[in-house]
Amino acid sequence: MNADNIVAGLNPVQREAVVNSQGPMLILAGAGSGKTRVIVHRIAYLIAVGGVAPQEIMAVTFTNKAAQEMRERVREMIGPVAQSMWISTFHSSCARILRNHGDLLGFSAKFSIYADKEQIALLKEVSRKLNLSATMFPAEYLRSAIDDAKNRGVDPEGYALEARQAQNPKSQAVAKAYKLYQEGMKENDALDFGDLLFLTVELFNKHPELLESYRERFHYILVDEYQDTNEVQYRLINMLAEPRRNLCVVGDDDQSIYSWRGAQIKNILDFESDYPESKVVRLEENYRSTATILAAANHVIAGNRKRKGKDLWTKKSSGDLVSLFLGSNEADECSYVVKRISTSVRPPGDFAIFYRTNAQSRIFEEGLSRRGIPYIIVGGTKFYDRAEIRNLLAYLKVVNNERDGVSLQRILNIPTRGVGKTSIEHLQVYAEENGLSFWETMERLDSEALVRGKARTSLLDLRDMILQWRRDQDECKPSQLCARIIAEIGFAEWLQKNNDPVQAQTRGENVAELLNAIELWENEQDKPTLAAYLENVALINDDRQSDQELSRVTLMTIHRAKGLEFDEVFLVGLEEGLFPGKRSYEKPELLEEERRLCYVGMTRAREKLHMSACRLRRIYGQTMDSRPSRFLLEIPLELLRREDRNRSSALKTGGGVAAEGSQKGSYSRPQRGGRPQSSPPRMAGTAELKKKRVSAKVNDQNTPFPQGCHVEHAVFGPGVVAGVKGAGEETKVDIVFRDRGRKLLLLKFASLTKIG
Repeated sequence: MNADNIVAGLNPVQREAVVNSQGPMLILAGAGSGKTRVIVHRIAYLIAVGGVAPQEIMAVTFTNKAAQEMRERVREMIGPVAQSMWISTFHSSCARILRNHGDLLGFSAKFSIYADKEQIALLKEVSRKLNLSATMFPAEYLRSAIDDAKNRGVDPEGYALEARQAQNPKSQAVAKAYKLYQEGMKENDALDFGDLLFLTVELFNKHPELLESYRERFHYILVDEYQDTNEVQYRLINMLAEPRRNLCVVGDDDQSIYSWRGAQIKNILDFESDYPESKVVRLEENYRSTATILAAANHVIAGNRKRKGKDLWTKKSSGDLVSLFLGSNEADECSYVVKRISTSVRPPGDFAIFYRTNAQSRIFEEGLSRRGIPYIIVGGTKFYDRAEIRNLLAYLKVVNNERDGVSLQRILNIPTRGVGKTSIEHLQVYAEENGLSFWETMERLDSEALVRGKARTSLLDLRDMILQWRRDQDECKPSQLCARIIAEIGFAEWLQKNNDPVQAQTRGENVAELLNAIELWENEQDKPTLAAYLENVALINDDRQSDQELSRVTLMTIHRAKGLEFDEVFLVGLEEGLFPGKRSYEKPELLEEERRLCYVGMTRAREKLHMSACRLRRIYGQTMDSRPSRFLLEIPLELLRREDRNRSSALKTGGGVAAEGSQKGSYSRPQRGGRPQSSPPRMAGTAELKKKRVSAKVNDQNTPFPQGCHVEHAVFGPGVVAGVKGAGEETKVDIVFRDRGRKLLLLKFASLTKIG
């Protein structure tokens, strides 16, 4: 294969990234810009044209799927010679190195790799030895803290030093647990996933001759998704890249969304400082989305300060305007989404619904189920199949039906109350031998010595609570009963103790959403009984479709959506406090990551993008007044079409994107060194649209919006004019909005509607 064949079909910038194979290179690859294709062609060029031996190339990425795809595509281009290449994930690469040389650190070649459950079991033993409170130091919390330390490249001694310097007693206790945990791992000849990376760096630091042997082996290193690397991955790659410095990293700082698991955006932002001689190539031509979607996404991400600077563009047409729906509440938002999907000629598989938190999926699952529209939860579990929800529903089923032994056995030790497998087996045997139901066996606990000690006391307490709930179920609504159960069994506290902070929050949100769901169901019923509610849930959750190839609507969090694409995307819940979340207000870097997350969600859409928010949303057990997300306000009005009015309208401020009904024009490629511009000519319908709007020349003595006038803005909502300033094209209107405070708007672009 010659050079012309390898670069055939690549655009000029892609070709530049492929043929410049010597020295460090940063490839800033925008969403949908063909980065995997560039990596594969670059590898093929090194081998076929550069004469590089396949075994001298190391390519690393983050997922097995990405590594497998890369390996197969390279094989398709250059044949079986690709077999000798090192293409794998970070963890696989490090495991391979440690299998060969782990004995230098005291591990055998047959070391075990501990996943979450094994780690938790060991940490519980560590906590017992250190006499740590399970309430203050749950095993999941310890696991999360230790994993974070390893991602930062901090060993137990370093962690202890940090804790002493911070004078933090809790961190000092974690440091002791970290040290004892690592000793236990060594005793068991085991490593966890953090160890694979951390210990490989330690191995190279302690044995420089071994590091040098790998440097001699790998003359060229390629790293995919570089914006997702953590501190220890950064150290590993830079150690291997010296002294040849033939390091090519590919990534997109605008898609760095995993800081919560250790990713450092500074790794990609500082690449040019680390390698001053590096060449930077920007892949900005997008092959996925319409021009309008890209224009909207570019305006959102432009609000971030910490970025390399990059604007996506496309040769594709403008496409439809971005749909904006501001619903009354989450039920209204769901109705809009489900109606759009159910009335479309597209198959369900063309649609995706993205949300910020897992708890938001519940109402869309129910809405799609009612319409008979198949769906799938990606990277998660259906709402009513989540463990915490199934546990609470099991409680409700036991209250409703005393013969439901399966549900009863599920809740005997949830939350943990000292009822072990042996105690449960004794009860099961007694029930079978005496022809009793499991509940009838529970009723005999007073008179029969079926179980002893703490288990007996706990079961008696549980039995008495169930009896009281049954007596009260006719006097209170199902939501009230569920809330009582949660409080009386200490369910929320148990979730906090037995999960890491992130997982505990997610599960807590799901519990709150269950209460919301029950209340919404009650509001639609004349007589909301517990039995009727449980029947409703069973029907919603009864997915009998066995055809795995069936086209389904995809539901997922935006974090899960990275790397995927769909013809039509619904980005829901765009409200302040939800997206961006309240916690992001505390630090600018967290808010910038939320904006990147929004950008990722928007750029998953090929043809149509819908964005929605609610004026009222019931969340975490409370009904909240909501304001549209700042990310919505960063999108120019001419790119949006409001869908929550009696007549949908194209909002246009003049210049670029086609008016409603027009599909011509494109968000054109920028000139060298410039920004994308909206392309002429003006579209059909623009003149007529402008006549209907407040336009360029305004007589400030006879303004259509005088002081005291009630108006509505397309995004800011209703408000009152406090004053008018300026004249002609510079006329500005001072408006006090009900929900968004006071704003000074340029009248010719304000898109105001007079109310009353």
